[in-house]
Amino acid sequence: MKALITGASSGIGKDMAKVLKQKGYDLILVARDEQKLKDTAKELGENVQIIVADLSQEENCKKVHEQAPDIDLLINNAGFGDCGEFTKTELEKEIKMIQTNVTAYHILTKLYLIDFENKNKGQILNVASIAGFMPGPLMSTYYATKAYIVRLSEGIREELKKAKSNIHISILCPRTSCNQF
Repeated sequence: MKALITGASSGIGKDMAKVLKQKGYDLILVARDEQKLKDTAKELGENVQIIVADLSQEENCKKVHEQAPDIDLLINNAGFGDCGEFTKTELEKEIKMIQTNVTAYHILTKLYLIDFENKNKGQILNVASIAGFMPGPLMSTYYATKAYIVRLSEGIREELKKAKSNIHISILCPRTSCNQF
């Protein structure tokens, strides 16, 4: 079994890589920080490939898919947030957040789902947040990006269920706080 994990150089992504490695998965780890990826790969041992990519860039999402087309499990975990009043946070940072937290998930989910449909098997785990279910004062953009992931994943799950597909899509919704950012 082979898993691709975005945002795999730290936090939840790195922890998921450790768990999957213990379960015998070959891993493809994706993140922006090459040194952290190398350190994580070294820590995990054999059968770990790294792909250095800034997923806020659409073309990088497509390149990841081209470099790792044959996987069994996609874990979309890359993302970040910001904290502050909506009119006082940086617009450019928010645009990059939307590109990473929404556009990258969308592209990778679609590309790998098409692959999974061709073989009628595969799993996708989209890491959202409990924030995806409520309003988010002081983190409005972040909460909105996580709501997108929740709704996209739920919609796809219903399509797969209706088609009686062997493909599974799930959402992980950890708790988020402004203190994280």
